[in-house]
Amino acid sequence: MESQGFFKELFHFIFSFKFLKHFTASLLIGFMLILSAVFLMNSFTNHGESMSVPGFKGLTFEQAQELADEKNIRIEILDSVFNAPGKRGSIVEQNPPADFRVKENRTVFLTTKAMKPEMVTMPNFVNSTLIQTKADMETYGLKVGKLTYKPWKYDNLVIEQRFKGKKIKAGEKIEKGSYVDLFLGRSGSSENTNVPDLIGLSSDAAEMEIAEMMLNIGTTIFDQTVETEEDSLNAKVIKQFPQKNVSIMPGSEVDIWLSLKIDSIN
Repeated sequence: MESQGFFKELFHFIFSFKFLKHFTASLLIGFMLILSAVFLMNSFTNHGESMSVPGFKGLTFEQAQELADEKNIRIEILDSVFNAPGKRGSIVEQNPPADFRVKENRTVFLTTKAMKPEMVTMPNFVNSTLIQTKADMETYGLKVGKLTYKPWKYDNLVIEQRFKGKKIKAGEKIEKGSYVDLFLGRSGSSENTNVPDLIGLSSDAAEMEIAEMMLNIGTTIFDQTVETEEDSLNAKVIKQFPQKNVSIMPGSEVDIWLSLKIDSIN
């Protein structure tokens, strides 16, 4: 009997106006708290929202900053290069690229074209081997230029280093990325070298491959598909003379033809 009385009182309490009022109010408060939490989370994370990255190439940093502020995008200069197409001080590369979908406040990293070339101190390559000199040049940001061989008791030893036709001493300032011509020794017992296969390589890769075989790039010919400096960097060797595996003297030249059309490769 006592238990029946308890459940009867409980039933009347649950369905009383006072209980239902407080219970409904609690549900509404909980629902509002959940909605507020979801709204705040979306506000901080931009959940499900994205935007296209604007194109910054060709703009100055100041112009890019104005555009970035309008789009609620952050920008940061990651690097500066001198030998690149475009105006000095303009943006030449960006990452992520234009039209890439990102959330707001994403940082876009920029590469600008330097106003002045970066200078490096010329090292002394004299009495170094060609292999060691090439490795050191990459470290200093320089490139192997024309190789000229002279009679000497040691093969592939650097006898002289030149820049733009003139001797250059260690310690002089030179633009980073410059080509340094080398005069190398060649003994009477040294043999000819074989022409490497350059087909399908870029101009830069062909130069490196040729230097490995103690040879020089001769005439470089681009076809009608190559119209800009950027095209020349992307073009591939479609023809070479002499052909691969031909035996020639160290220091000899190999002519190359380049194109953007891969199907033009012979």
